[in-house]
Amino acid sequence: MSLRINNPYGKVAFYPGCSLDGMGKMYDVSLALVAKDLGLEYEKIEDYNCCGALEVKNVNTMAGLLLPARNLSLARQMGADTVMSACPGCHYSLSRTHYYMTKYPKLKEKVNAYLEKMGEKPYDLKLLMIHAVEFIYNTVGPEGIKARVKRPLNGLKVAPYYGCLYARPKQYILTGYMKIKDDPERPFFMDKLLEATGAEPVPFEAKTMCCGGPHVYSDANVALNLEARILKEARRNGAELLVVDCPLGGVAFENNMNKIAELYGEDLRMPVVYFSQLLAFAFGHSPEEALLNANLTNPMSVLKRYL
Repeated sequence: MSLRINNPYGKVAFYPGCSLDGMGKMYDVSLALVAKDLGLEYEKIEDYNCCGALEVKNVNTMAGLLLPARNLSLARQMGADTVMSACPGCHYSLSRTHYYMTKYPKLKEKVNAYLEKMGEKPYDLKLLMIHAVEFIYNTVGPEGIKARVKRPLNGLKVAPYYGCLYARPKQYILTGYMKIKDDPERPFFMDKLLEATGAEPVPFEAKTMCCGGPHVYSDANVALNLEARILKEARRNGAELLVVDCPLGGVAFENNMNKIAELYGEDLRMPVVYFSQLLAFAFGHSPEEALLNANLTNPMSVLKRYL
């Protein structure tokens, strides 16, 4: 059965960022599977560079703007109308640069002058930045997901974790300003996509709390404390899986489960899975195809009952 696709985005360029080519490979692979199943099209930006993540701006303001600006310029050279990111940190960096270049014309001139020195075209401010969750929600929605489910995940209790940058700050991300953007305070798009597979999102107030990922090197205990609070709430509300849309958060949770148990004397260990992996699994793909066996926390210990 063909799906009805609503495309408010025009041509979509995909910015995978450093993480989806490395530690978040399973996110990249499963997202491509899901997009193909749903008939959604996007094109990866060639020769993209690091977005500067969250730290570069703290060291050099211009570099923190120029790195994302080059990626935006490349997307426009592809003829794109929209740039999609799967990492909320990348989504934030690209959106922040677009915001500042739009708001401050002299800054735009300076950034574009650097781009031209680098041999790139000036960025013309004509792109919309979206996250992969928004892309799927607004094009096919929960009904499209439901129509593709071959392996219903009925009874699976999940805690959808959006992280702190998926929907905020809203003046950068535009949440709350447009109908096609998620709620800035209480995002729900991922909850609805997961519900469409038969899974049951549990009440989860920690869904937008920071996991401390950017602080893991400067103060590891801060990160561990924040992650423990998030896991504790997910566990208290009965979640069997923590479902993430952020590679930094996903890796941080997976790597620190044992340290958290050691530090706090409480076993909060829980399998972590990317939302796209869970969708691909519900669409009938094998664990190997969705790279579920590559996750450190072994989500198949929970998902095997659906095979």
